[in-house]
Amino acid sequence: MLRSPARKNRETNPAKKRVETPPLTKGNMQVRVVSLAVLIALVFAVLGARLWYLQVLTGEEYNVMAQNTGTLTVKDPAQRGVIYDRDGEILANNEPGLNVTVIPNEIGRGRTAAEAREKVGELAEILGADPKSVQERYDAAIDPVTGAAYSPILVKENADQTAVTYISERTEEFDGVQVNDDWVRNYPQGNLASHVLGYTGAITPDELKLDAFKGLSNDSIVGKSGVEVYYEETLRGEAGWQKYDVDVLGRIVPDGARVNSASEFVDENGNPIESNPTEELPDHVKDPKPGDNLRLTVDVDLQKVVETELDAALDRTRAEGYEGRGGAVIAMNPENGEVLALASRPDFDPQLFVGGISGDQELEEYEYLSSERSGYPFTNRAIVGGQPGASTFKIFTGLAGMAAGVIDAYTIITDSAIIDENLCWSPSSVSVSPCYSSWRQNSPNYEYLGNHGPQNFSEAIADSNDIFFYQVADWIWNQTEDKDWMPKYYERWGFGKLTGIDISGESAGRVPTEAGERELYRALHGSAEEAYWSVGDWINLSIGQGDLLVSPVQMATAYSALYNGGTLVTPHVAKDVRDQSGKVVAEITPEPAGQVDTNQAQIDAVINGFRGVTAKKGTAENIFKGSELPTIGKSGTGELPSEPGEAADYVNWFAGWTEGQDEPLVVVTMIEGGGAFETGSELTAGPVVRHVLEAYYGVEQSPEDPQPTGTRPIDPADRQSTEAPTVTTATE
Repeated sequence: MLRSPARKNRETNPAKKRVETPPLTKGNMQVRVVSLAVLIALVFAVLGARLWYLQVLTGEEYNVMAQNTGTLTVKDPAQRGVIYDRDGEILANNEPGLNVTVIPNEIGRGRTAAEAREKVGELAEILGADPKSVQERYDAAIDPVTGAAYSPILVKENADQTAVTYISERTEEFDGVQVNDDWVRNYPQGNLASHVLGYTGAITPDELKLDAFKGLSNDSIVGKSGVEVYYEETLRGEAGWQKYDVDVLGRIVPDGARVNSASEFVDENGNPIESNPTEELPDHVKDPKPGDNLRLTVDVDLQKVVETELDAALDRTRAEGYEGRGGAVIAMNPENGEVLALASRPDFDPQLFVGGISGDQELEEYEYLSSERSGYPFTNRAIVGGQPGASTFKIFTGLAGMAAGVIDAYTIITDSAIIDENLCWSPSSVSVSPCYSSWRQNSPNYEYLGNHGPQNFSEAIADSNDIFFYQVADWIWNQTEDKDWMPKYYERWGFGKLTGIDISGESAGRVPTEAGERELYRALHGSAEEAYWSVGDWINLSIGQGDLLVSPVQMATAYSALYNGGTLVTPHVAKDVRDQSGKVVAEITPEPAGQVDTNQAQIDAVINGFRGVTAKKGTAENIFKGSELPTIGKSGTGELPSEPGEAADYVNWFAGWTEGQDEPLVVVTMIEGGGAFETGSELTAGPVVRHVLEAYYGVEQSPEDPQPTGTRPIDPADRQSTEAPTVTTATE
């Protein structure tokens, strides 16, 4: 018989036999019972003592505490002011929504700083907010020096109802969370005029330190760009509050009431009363003050035309094989600076920012818009001075020559067009260097076009004769000891300076000077020892090239001064401010920036040149073929810096107006990444100006139009400014 190894081992090793447990005796059982009884007695003794302490020794104290009341402050949000166009069309208003806030001190109670921060991030994720941004606001709030740990910070604006319900059911997990009925921004026109309007968003810790946002709470929603931030104080309004007495359970205690031992509300005689939580308590309410409404100078109908035409211009540019990165159009009244339309491309939807960037789709869209491949849509190209002025700028060189006395309206300069690098030398007062050529000599159609020949100032404008303006710059250089004289003259027309337009983000651009070029050289190369400033810099500058950078709004302001006799109007997009009753509390009519020291005879020489540009044999003849309007202006194609071996990069301009109109309008168009010669301004920027002016003055596009877009004219009756609506409601 087989035996298991264990059994075999027991049989061969008796010492390892199993020891049997002795039976439980009666005495042992009694000891165990007594021990358990003592333990139970001790537990009941402790519980009894604790109850006696709570009910007898401190019962009255807790009874008093239960009847004590605290104060609950409920924020009563103020509506942000509505933004209208000049005829009362709503561009930005408000809708009811839910905003979720959290008090940093309360969510941090019982947690380490790291745990509280993590909890805040978890809360943000649940609500669809950006955890990083919310945690940054939390960090700033708990900072012992600059923080406000007892004030609520915004977690999510316009929160989703499902997420709010989820959070509300877990109040013990998320201490200090509050859900508030509030107003959220709404942009009913979508992307239209987005660079004018801007957008709103949660205030940041850095913004709280600025004077413009002084005194605001951590949960505030403020303007971030455009008129939303420029007129922030006007639009913001002032939140109110309601203060209530509450018991320890958070219930609102009626005025004059107290809580008895049964947690019932009783009057001073102990008689039960009912609570009315909706009752407003006297002297405990501050009504909110809504923001004032803002009426813009912008005409929605014209704005739509401008944006449609700008898009069409970029499409034509790309169809020709050019990049067409972006562009801008500004249409302005030259008599008072009112901007009737302003567009920049690419653009964005301001509604994207309402409620913060949340969800995979919105996050993906925002990441794209913030990337280089999107073309920088948040840059307002209409007010950023980042392009050479090109031939559109030449006229100011001619005016400089008149101001300096080196030319008059009848001075003739002959284009000899001898192009030989062996003959190159610096320009003198005798003639222009042969190595400086005009666009004609560089054109693929040079054999057909020929040289410019002898021309006066007006003819040089009409034919965009570079060499004429080279010679003017050379003559001024040789007669003055001030090597910044000509740059200073350009500044008289507003270039190199802020125009003062009431949209955030404007830049001054640059008019190069001797000192400025040295600083630029030092910034680029670390030293200015090899930097130089010569007549060659003036030559480049004379035709809007070199290191010159201008913006469309500067160009519109300068051309407006040509229209109105030399007054530098201050461009503006706001017309007036009205309170909720419709009363005008402020009219926005900024004073002119200055008066250019010129005269009408000099300006007339320029205007005669403008007429030649759009007339037969002018450089823009084809653009205005068949148009019923006597439109005049100047085109320009500038060359942007490019790396060796890369294709040339161009910027296209056209600026002008229609003569003889009761309601004047100067229109400036700029296209980035356009073409040159036949694929330049004549294909891109010029048709935009033609079509915008035709639509504004109610003229149908001609069958002879070489670049028709089908844009319908605006009914002149619709251009009459009307009173803006005066009541702000959530359903507007």
